[in-house]
Amino acid sequence: MARRSPLHDVELVDDDEPTATADGAAGPDAGRRGRRALVVGVALVTVLVVGAVVGQSVVDRRERAWVEAVVGQAGAVDLLAGPPVVRWEMTEDRFTVDARTSDGLLVGVQHTGQGPVEVAALDGATGVEAWRVELIDGSTRAAQDTPAAFAWSGLCSEDPGREHRVTCWVHDGTESVDEDGDPTGVPPSVVRVVTLDTRDGTVVRDLTDALDVTGSFSSLVVTRDVVVVSTQHGTGSERVTDVRAVTWDGSPAWDLTVPEPVDDQMSQTYLTDLGDLVAVVTATELRLLDAAGRTVRTMPLDGGYITGWDTGALYVTPPESYGTTTVVRPDGDVDVTGDIVPAFVDDGSVPGLVLTSVDGSLTAWDAEGTRQWSSPGIVPPVVFVLGGRVHLDAGLGLTALDARTGDELWTSDVSSADPLTDGRHLYALVAAPSRGQRSEMVALDPADGSEVWRAPLPDGTDELTSYGGMLVALDRDDDGDVTRITILR
Repeated sequence: MARRSPLHDVELVDDDEPTATADGAAGPDAGRRGRRALVVGVALVTVLVVGAVVGQSVVDRRERAWVEAVVGQAGAVDLLAGPPVVRWEMTEDRFTVDARTSDGLLVGVQHTGQGPVEVAALDGATGVEAWRVELIDGSTRAAQDTPAAFAWSGLCSEDPGREHRVTCWVHDGTESVDEDGDPTGVPPSVVRVVTLDTRDGTVVRDLTDALDVTGSFSSLVVTRDVVVVSTQHGTGSERVTDVRAVTWDGSPAWDLTVPEPVDDQMSQTYLTDLGDLVAVVTATELRLLDAAGRTVRTMPLDGGYITGWDTGALYVTPPESYGTTTVVRPDGDVDVTGDIVPAFVDDGSVPGLVLTSVDGSLTAWDAEGTRQWSSPGIVPPVVFVLGGRVHLDAGLGLTALDARTGDELWTSDVSSADPLTDGRHLYALVAAPSRGQRSEMVALDPADGSEVWRAPLPDGTDELTSYGGMLVALDRDDDGDVTRITILR
């Protein structure tokens, strides 16, 4: 059967008012033309509506991609629908957020120099405590001669790819600083590594024995495949660091012994992840290990040091090479001139971009370490990279530079040394109580610097920051200590 034209369907509809011909008679095609015009008009409107919906869908997807690209970074906050309102408040800053779960709980070790060691969770929307679990009862704590100004009792890390799970490393030692800021404390007698169910705090698996961490300070990193700790043993010439990995069910995966330098100073070995690799950092060496524990490459650090890290990169000042930074990535290293200017947010819109301070100029390098441009002037302490632009405040207001050329795109009189972003807008604090003014928060469009809205903040607000991805206003006293934490949304 031959395929009919779609217009044939129109002929099945009667026309109530046919159009007359020149002699007054109704023409046989007149009503058909009117109906066809109506159908074409409806089709055109449909095409326009569908086009608008598709266009908006593309914009929405692009905006979601921008937002998702910045989630979890140091200067990123939850997406704001408009001017912020108060969620809840805390009057002191002893609750530490180690992990924020997908269902909105804030999980953290409760740091203490005496008594039991606990992990607690708060509802991020209300501040109400959801659960609290004691992991060490505190009865084994050793006495400490010097009162601790702050005691650190461990940390928790959300398990990559495993819903409702965090792994926590806790101890009953008092690794701390005294009132003068000098390090002090006593080693732990009990150390535990456990996986918790974040819905109620129950212990799902105890990895302590499998990782053999009891009695020593350790460093922890978790990947999709393994849990890794570093533990120091022995003293003097017999001091070594054991790096041991187990799978999530507690089965041995691999282990590595790293010699320590023989001196009078107790060096600290710590771990961090670098993509799919685990970085082991000692006083003398940076070693990268793959998921099977094989050494991918090493870099000497005796006299050098790690100056920072972000998503997918470590920054190293090599021994006897001050003024040079080695950018360490999973796929290789490049050397650039200058000291790193960290990006508190980088949405990946300019892959491989590295920014440094060189002779008072902000200087950009590509992924191969080739210099791209320099912008003279005061170099800011941090920058934001969004949508192919470098956003910074060099003391004269927020400015946007083209990340590929260094050309200035816009400048705003809004000034903020530490802006924030949700991927959609830049946010800045534009007044402070210390200057006798009520604080306001301003939202800027990162594309052109235009002001989108301006809103007052709670009385006494001195600072805006990101706390577990939430927008937080801080009040500080004359000594700079936090007296109130206000969670905004």
